Amino acid sequence: MKSLLKTTFFLLLSITISFAQNGMEYYLPEGDYDKSIPTPKDVLGYDIGDWHVSHDQLVTYLKALDAASDRIEMVEYARSHENRPLYTVMISTPENLARKEDIRQAHLQLTDHKKSSKVAIDNLPAVLYQGYSIHGNESSGANAGLVNAYYLAAGNSSEVMHTLENVMILMDPCYNPDGLNRFASWANTHKSKTLVSDPASRELNEVWPRGRTNHYWFDLNRDWLLLTHPESQGRIKVYHQWKPNVLTDHHEMGTNSTFFFQPGIPSRTNPNTPQLNQDLTEKIGTYHAAALDSIGSLYYTKASFDDFYYGKGSTYPDANGCIGILFEQASSRGHLQESSNGLLSFPFTIRNQFVTSLSTQKATANMREELINFKRDFYKKQNKAAKASKIKGYLITDEDEVKMSNFHRILATHKVEMYGLSQDANQDGKRFPKENSYYVPMDQNQYLMVKTIFEKVRTFPDSLFYDVSAWTLPLAFDLTYAEVTGSVNAGSRISTLEPKGNLYKMKDTYAYILDWKSYNAPAALYQVMDAGLRSKVINKEFALNTSEGNVQFDRGDVVIPIQNQKLNIREIESKLAAISEAYKVDFYAVSTGQADNNMTLGNPEVDILEMPKVAMIVGEGVTSYDAGEVWHHIDQRYNIPLTMIDKRQLYRANMERYNTLIMVNGRYNDLSSKEQEKITEWVNGGGNLILFRSAIDWARSKELIELEKSKNKESKGTASKSYKMSSSSRGAGVLGGAIFAAEMDLSHPLCYGYDNSSISMFRRGTSLYDIPSNSFATPVIYTNNPVQSGYIPRGFDKKAANKPAVTVHRSGSGKIICFQDNLLFRGYWYGGNKMFGNALFFSSIVNTSTLARDEHGHGH
Repeated sequence: MKSLLKTTFFLLLSITISFAQNGMEYYLPEGDYDKSIPTPKDVLGYDIGDWHVSHDQLVTYLKALDAASDRIEMVEYARSHENRPLYTVMISTPENLARKEDIRQAHLQLTDHKKSSKVAIDNLPAVLYQGYSIHGNESSGANAGLVNAYYLAAGNSSEVMHTLENVMILMDPCYNPDGLNRFASWANTHKSKTLVSDPASRELNEVWPRGRTNHYWFDLNRDWLLLTHPESQGRIKVYHQWKPNVLTDHHEMGTNSTFFFQPGIPSRTNPNTPQLNQDLTEKIGTYHAAALDSIGSLYYTKASFDDFYYGKGSTYPDANGCIGILFEQASSRGHLQESSNGLLSFPFTIRNQFVTSLSTQKATANMREELINFKRDFYKKQNKAAKASKIKGYLITDEDEVKMSNFHRILATHKVEMYGLSQDANQDGKRFPKENSYYVPMDQNQYLMVKTIFEKVRTFPDSLFYDVSAWTLPLAFDLTYAEVTGSVNAGSRISTLEPKGNLYKMKDTYAYILDWKSYNAPAALYQVMDAGLRSKVINKEFALNTSEGNVQFDRGDVVIPIQNQKLNIREIESKLAAISEAYKVDFYAVSTGQADNNMTLGNPEVDILEMPKVAMIVGEGVTSYDAGEVWHHIDQRYNIPLTMIDKRQLYRANMERYNTLIMVNGRYNDLSSKEQEKITEWVNGGGNLILFRSAIDWARSKELIELEKSKNKESKGTASKSYKMSSSSRGAGVLGGAIFAAEMDLSHPLCYGYDNSSISMFRRGTSLYDIPSNSFATPVIYTNNPVQSGYIPRGFDKKAANKPAVTVHRSGSGKIICFQDNLLFRGYWYGGNKMFGNALFFSSIVNTSTLARDEHGHGH
């Protein structure tokens, strides 16, 4: 029991007022509540629902509860990009909290098929993970979490005590602190004393980029598997520390909807998910239905939403012996809004989230043994499936230690085991040298996670997907990998992979050469340039003697001459040593400029490089996810300053400050003629314009580039179709996210640093283009059989075959790089990152004779 001193401390901070005077009766079941436990109004000064809680207020109240109640313990598990703390709030009886480590260890043993039978479950509480508002502007969840915490801390009813005795609750009060704070500020700033329900009200219509996403405009509900962000990394560590039985994820949807709870559409459940998982989800759903019936709220289930992508909060648990449950509440998007179901108030949305929080607790307590046994049996069955699998594991290799260490970090966080090799291996014609190759066996506790991370999927029970249909991580990382059906001479289990950088010195240094193959090479090069050191790029392979012997240098490697620099050799070496250590890259000293094959470092094949000065157009109409991926990558991975210019301010921007402009997927037709002309003049004057997806069509419409849309369309039948099939028919033609194989021209500057001409591209949408008249302008082309994993509309693989994935154009003295696909998708598409880095650093050196020029004569 917590000390009386903590309770006394809180009582000095506030005077306790009955919950009935604070509007809590709207939410809470009738019963006895401990008057010594503060209500939200006691601490925050307003009733829940009167205002949108900010993250600091949320934390303040929970800390007050922690001080006042012996049923609550708070533990910080991560910090957001904006340095806001994320907490696990453990809620149970004082007795359960006192033995929480024993409870945790017992649940971990339940996931080990060798130990699980020995775990006594008679007095073992189930573990329930209740999480709220992973989308910041879906804030009814976080506000309901405050009511939930008070209810569990202060309630003295038999139902509360039954829950606390039988369940260890891990409450995550806000998955997305930065987004919640951004939205709360918007809604509260525009709230009127007399509430306005008109859907046209500014309060109900956030400005771009809105509060859904985190600091870098990523959707954190797509990051459970990919772990790009600290919020997700910390959360998944907590998840695997406890291995919960049930996890809930409270969301909001369109204002004219009602309330959804899982299961979702049966045909759109991931086929790797056991049917019993869905059966238990449905059984728990009866508790939600009863709770919503009791307050007269409309609801539905088995529609709209699916359980396919394991990277979402309600689906990730399904691959880990847990029941994941999605809740979707119609959103008021402010404090009050008209809807087709009548006036929708913010307190009403909070109450629905709260009562389903309680129904989940009740179901978990009543189904405790059933849920614990399900988890135990899940891992036993996974062990049997692993042993029966024809695929025994996966071999992976890559020379890039930084990339491989990031891949291993993701596996390790998901508790997937990876091993070194005791000797070289060969599989499917691929070589796996023991020095930089690894083995991931299927026969391990996390069998299903291994399967979903590595497998390629090409058959689907349904053609509609709420999210992507493919996410194969080794393809995303551009790793060489192979399925293993036999045995492998595996070495020790890898606990950590620590990449190292080296500055290889020698006497009479003539120059240093940066190895461009490293993932961090672009970041390192920027630091070299930022130090004022001139740099040149190699456009032809050659060998030179170094302290490490004769080294083969490749296209893309960067030369830093010693002479005619503003730093002396000692200062240069000190700077390069620091960069090498920080970014884990290699610099090789050479004592001569004379290489083999008549190559010299002063040759015209070695181009001077220009330091990137980068801007990106953002604002209304621009896809914030895509813009956020660029921002995150340039800022977090490259440490390069990025100027983000809102479309509304483009007319006044001084474009002479930049040599690179990025336009991601989005709508740009609202740019004025003067703004369009400004971009055109900037490009023609020598700027490098990087375009992604729909921005390419904008450039086509403005006659900046020559690029024809492919007319290779499949003929459509004229037969009548059933009305009920209309939505599925439309969905079948959508390409929401699949992985395509492409072939790179490794001699092209955009492909420097790759050691294999094959690359996997993440593709969305069905727009395709023909190869420009100058065929040198297509450095990356889809293969003849391009689809590697994921759903595509019928016949699209044939349409995409041999079409360009990347084209390079000339306009005046400038270059325009067109990427059909997202090279930075969700921050985990490491394979495409280098191509993006090449576009930043090497666009200016692309030979003008290889560029496409439009038929109107731009570029002459």
